[in-house]
Amino acid sequence: MCGIFWYKGAQHSAERVLLHGLERLEYRGYDSAGMVVVEADGTAQARKSVGAVTNLSTKVEHERKWLTDRAYAYGIAHTRRATHGGVTEQNCHPHWSNNGKVYIVHNGIIENYLKLKKMLESKWYTFYSETDTEVISNLIQHYYEGNFLEAIERTIRELRGAYAILVIHQDHPDEIIGARLGSPLLLAYNDAGDFYFSSDAQALSGYAEKIVYLEEGDIVHIKSHDFLITSWGKPTLRPVEELNQQELAVSKWDYKHFMLKEIYEQPNIVRRIYKGRANFVDYKLTADAFHGMQEERYQDMIFVACGTSYHAGLLASYRMEELVGLSTRVEVASEYENKPIRVRDNLLHIFISQSGETADSIECLKLIKEQDGQTFGVVNVPGSTIARLTDNGLFTRAWTEIGVASTKAFTAQSVCLMLTALFMAKKRGLRYAVYKDIMHELEQLPMLMETILDQSDYIRSVAQQLTEYQHCFYLGRHYQLPIAHEAALKLKEISYIHAQAYPAGELKHGTLALIDEQTPSILLMPHDLMFEKNMSTLQEIKARNGKVLVISDKKVPGADRQIMIPESIPEVYPLLTNIAAQLLAYHVADLLNRNIDKPRNLAKSVTVK
Repeated sequence: MCGIFWYKGAQHSAERVLLHGLERLEYRGYDSAGMVVVEADGTAQARKSVGAVTNLSTKVEHERKWLTDRAYAYGIAHTRRATHGGVTEQNCHPHWSNNGKVYIVHNGIIENYLKLKKMLESKWYTFYSETDTEVISNLIQHYYEGNFLEAIERTIRELRGAYAILVIHQDHPDEIIGARLGSPLLLAYNDAGDFYFSSDAQALSGYAEKIVYLEEGDIVHIKSHDFLITSWGKPTLRPVEELNQQELAVSKWDYKHFMLKEIYEQPNIVRRIYKGRANFVDYKLTADAFHGMQEERYQDMIFVACGTSYHAGLLASYRMEELVGLSTRVEVASEYENKPIRVRDNLLHIFISQSGETADSIECLKLIKEQDGQTFGVVNVPGSTIARLTDNGLFTRAWTEIGVASTKAFTAQSVCLMLTALFMAKKRGLRYAVYKDIMHELEQLPMLMETILDQSDYIRSVAQQLTEYQHCFYLGRHYQLPIAHEAALKLKEISYIHAQAYPAGELKHGTLALIDEQTPSILLMPHDLMFEKNMSTLQEIKARNGKVLVISDKKVPGADRQIMIPESIPEVYPLLTNIAAQLLAYHVADLLNRNIDKPRNLAKSVTVK
């Protein structure tokens, strides 16, 4: 959730690079930001600010005029998402030790920090913040006896929980040490001799050329122009990869928000997913793209995910059951970790994550791998923790998603899982006529999506009416129920209107008590096998003076307003109703003048539990 960035080099002003890196990391979620810059002799200057990175930039220029008057050799910077202590400058990173020589930024949660804090207080250490991070800085001071790396190693052995840390010491001005366990951290550099640390490759566009994804237990010690990586105390080598600058380069272009741009990117993302995987000339799916699914021993499948990815798992579970014939269930990662997790040879766990760094999912993945369970990943980020820990998987090819409220990631995950289900179903005897029909409609999907995007102005006029309400329901059946959950989440995330998703058939079991003129319902009812049942639901709502907005491919009598989608088949309809619901949520939020790309209290990549 927090963002970490470090730079050392001769090409750029450290202050400018740090601030630019923080701006690129804001999408991960933040409530404050800070940085410390160091001169060649080790003299350090720290600045902190509550709120956006622009507040920190303004403070830097106003108080110190760093950007014009000083030339600092290197520095570390951080965007914070509060966990321990309130949103104050005292709690903002970086933090420093009692003697003012150790500076640290930290992403993660130290579970035993109170015990460590009490131990340090008994040795006369004092604390100015409420954070677990300040405890780490003083623990390093406590163990420091002239050897910087040794002090870090001794400190890390005391920590329980998750962390990605960067540490500098004024007595070692030519060194920096980074370490990770349970939180992402990567090292990057270029041929000009510039070095970078970041919690996300997104911040490195235009700077670094090579990247090293650090593994669990890694410590990186940079000294002068060289670095050494140790893993659990032993020197190790990690693969050096080329940074894909095309994927990292992001711009809103002419769109008002990143979210709107990412909604409009979805048809081309689907086309990109198909490339090399789906041959629509002879209706073949390329087996190599679904490596790990060739074996037919799997009889049960468990999807593990959080948030939007959980909803993609819900949709995929229907398809795996109906097309493939598997027994499936979908688990919220934060709850699944608390259950007795058992693996067996015919069970496959599928982990879904946009970032590949979702902390709750990673904890479950580790527990399953400890039992030699079979795992498959559906992620957007190559090199991410889930991508590296799962046995096999698919990359969603959605490129960088900046908007905190996920849109194109959901579509990409859903399409990838649809192709996977179809591939497995064909191998297990799905009737060729059904298989061919689905393949044909999937080929048309990008164009069908574009017809919905062309209605954006009309959908905005519908959204205007929703801005008048404080609560609403999203209702769906069968394939549309996961979309109802995802649509409700989108509206909540960016408009701050309370939205609740329900199976349409559950209204009469209690929820009808809440239906009135002030609580509209959005009913997802394409013309499929559930259409007549949904017509009955509409009548139930209208009989209680409720307002109904319908999303359908068929004109629905009795609806107060309707958003039309093109005709398709049940397996494809969810990807169309979802696009319409995304646009609806976006326009409601925009009309309410919300901070759409960075909604309050939320983070893009939830890397702490």
